[in-house]
Amino acid sequence: MNPENFFTAIRASLFNGQLTQHQVDSINALSASFVKHAGTDQRQLAYVLGTVYHEAGKGLYPVREGFSATNNDAVEYVTNIYKRRGISRNYAIPDPYTNQSYYGRGFVQITWKGNYAAFQKLLNIPLVANPDLALQTNISADIAVIGMKDGVFTGKKLNDYFNSQTCDWVNARKIINGTDRAQLVATYAQHFYAALLS
Repeated sequence: MNPENFFTAIRASLFNGQLTQHQVDSINALSASFVKHAGTDQRQLAYVLGTVYHEAGKGLYPVREGFSATNNDAVEYVTNIYKRRGISRNYAIPDPYTNQSYYGRGFVQITWKGNYAAFQKLLNIPLVANPDLALQTNISADIAVIGMKDGVFTGKKLNDYFNSQTCDWVNARKIINGTDRAQLVATYAQHFYAALLS
């Protein structure tokens, strides 16, 4: 990858001609985490970047669920989904032991206490006691990359869709969220891939 060509390409194709330093820093953090934990398959890296672009938005900030500004806003957001019967259990209710709420946080949002505990073990950081650590850029990048590489989110892994026999941009969405917006995320990832090759 030629960084100058890469950023020029995505600036034009995905960011309306402008990139902030924060967006560049987030992409660099995700790329560094990918090289450290997942290897060199540029298709897989592009799919991670496309997924984060979709899940966290063009700003590329690790976000609270519903793009909420505060913990209370995120709890209210999830509670409203529960009240509308959009989910069967309100996972944002504060835990009776930790008093923390385990709603979605990060580039690729993790939810539920058990998932925070799984990443706590994988990353050796106190995510259960302090779930807001998932909002830090480098930690959020590691969660996204390791989760997608190892199938932590759904059991499906990057290597299931990008390997020497296959390159499946659309069905790779199953790594995160079934087939919801699969074609859209595939399009984002392919823009990143084209830029990586430039």
